[in-house]
Amino acid sequence: MSKQKKRRFNISITEREHATILAALRLWQEADEHNRGDLRDIAEEAGIPLSNEEIDVLCERINFTRTAGEKRNA
Repeated sequence: MSKQKKRRFNISITEREHATILAALRLWQEADEHNRGDLRDIAEEAGIPLSNEEIDVLCERINFTRTAGEKRNA
């Protein structure tokens, strides 16, 4: 039985896109059990949706990546 490798995405986003992604993740956290079916379908496309704790970690990663990039370019 082979383990499936997690698919990774490397994208370049604008500052506005970055802010929108963070806002959407935080909104998803707040909605939690009250998420509409169509949005839950999107979140479940790759398996179980991220937990609130996993979303926190993802938001930190997104913010760290932006901050690290700004420091490198400064």
